[in-house]
Amino acid sequence: MIIDVVIGFLGSGKTTFMLGVITALSHQQKLAVIVNEFGDIGIDGTVLKEYDDTEVVELASGCICCSLSKDLVAQVEMIACRFAPDRLLIEPSGVATVASLLMALRSLKLEQYVDEIRIICILDAVNFSEFYTQNRLYVEAQLRAASLVIINKADLSTKEAVVEVRELAASLNANAVIVTTTYCRVLTADYLSPREIPENFIDGNIDAGTGQSPVAHGLEKISMPCNGSLRFAALDEFLRDLQRGEFGNILRAKGIVHTRERGWVLFNLASGYISFAPLRKPQTAGKIFVLGNQLARDAFFASLDACDGKEASR
Repeated sequence: MIIDVVIGFLGSGKTTFMLGVITALSHQQKLAVIVNEFGDIGIDGTVLKEYDDTEVVELASGCICCSLSKDLVAQVEMIACRFAPDRLLIEPSGVATVASLLMALRSLKLEQYVDEIRIICILDAVNFSEFYTQNRLYVEAQLRAASLVIINKADLSTKEAVVEVRELAASLNANAVIVTTTYCRVLTADYLSPREIPENFIDGNIDAGTGQSPVAHGLEKISMPCNGSLRFAALDEFLRDLQRGEFGNILRAKGIVHTRERGWVLFNLASGYISFAPLRKPQTAGKIFVLGNQLARDAFFASLDACDGKEASR
């Protein structure tokens, strides 16, 4: 099977990209997905499970490039033996490192199942400059290993910024296919065309010094179930307050909640923008994940309660 590891920092568009791949390829290839989230509560896995013809395995409460690396190898082996997919998509958490992932996936235990490993690197054009400044070695290691580089959210960024990102990616990796997108929409031909970068190239360009995770100084998270049914207008206003920084400096927020007017919805707050999407399948419970710093938890919970989420657990 082919393994596609979809990497990118929190909110870059990994899950959106994977949903597009599943939609485009599930009728042509047998697909499976492993998703590993930064929070204790899995949200991306729930979204990906909307597709019945794709096997989805969740690995939460840890990072598959470190504490869960053995679990990753075991799950890849299980998927290969039980489902025999043509293609396995792996979405690591937004803080996973390339070198550790490749080390796990090149385990001798997996050699008989894996034909090819490709790295798909998704960059957020809006926040790239700041993130790159803080995490230069981490970003460069990702780009050097990538078969496909996707510069996402081009519509929200300036042309000059997009050109700078593209030029940096090309200077670090002349072998990669580089595409510019909005909503992580990539042509199937562009997705399928890149081949695995030779193992000796990757090993020669990713050393131990570039294996560190991104800067996470002072980051706090709220990871919680959210029961009850919320008023959609109140939820929208709550997220706008979150966007404005009323409850601290928010890096990323997402959730699956039930609303009285629209049923089950997925919300996202990334790169300063809010989005909603309906869910096709009813859920057993809602859940919310927020990452940031200087979080005003009491104000956050009080405002959420005002949306009629009075059963939200702390």
